[in-house]
Amino acid sequence: MNKLLHDPGTGLAAQRGASALTTLHRAVLTTAVLLSLAACTTAPPAPPPSPAPPEPVACVPDPVDALPVSPAPLEVLLAYHQNLKALSPAELTRELNTLNTQPRTPVGSMRKAMVLSIGRNANDLALAQIHLDTVLSSTDEEAEALKPLARMLGTQWTEQRRLADALDKLGTQARDNQRKTDQLTEKLEALKTIERTLPASPATAAPAAGASSVKQQGG
Repeated sequence: MNKLLHDPGTGLAAQRGASALTTLHRAVLTTAVLLSLAACTTAPPAPPPSPAPPEPVACVPDPVDALPVSPAPLEVLLAYHQNLKALSPAELTRELNTLNTQPRTPVGSMRKAMVLSIGRNANDLALAQIHLDTVLSSTDEEAEALKPLARMLGTQWTEQRRLADALDKLGTQARDNQRKTDQLTEKLEALKTIERTLPASPATAAPAAGASSVKQQGG
């Protein structure tokens, strides 16, 4: 026993064994500490991914809106009627002749009626009304769209014809009255001329002669 304790080789082996155990204990403790730290510093679970935003919907224009909008026939005719007012009588005549060479359509009839109405002559207004009547009596789809305007113009032109006829009658009466006045004036002047050429009447000559004799006696 004492031999073992005092044996240098045996003591060295014991020391090495103890050192190995100490190193093992340290490793175990270090691992435990590292595991504890890892448990404390574990990151929280990531939140669930947010839903993806909806894809933008492309705005497709309405095919009708994309098409060019042409003016309605009523707008075209109203602008045409307005432009006719700036034309001279010769230009209106040429325009009417041009319309007469074109095919007969409801729009053409309306144009002819408008040209004839510019002069406001009773005969021209009567012809204009005839063209309006062709539109009003037509069953064409284009004519149906123009009938409200044709009715309105027909009413207006009928009133103009009535006023034109009344003015013509007044003018005729004024001319007749002036002619009668001129005739009466001429007759009156003729009577005055005849009266101046007639000889004095006896009743008028006698007092004049008596006055002359009295004057002679007094002298």
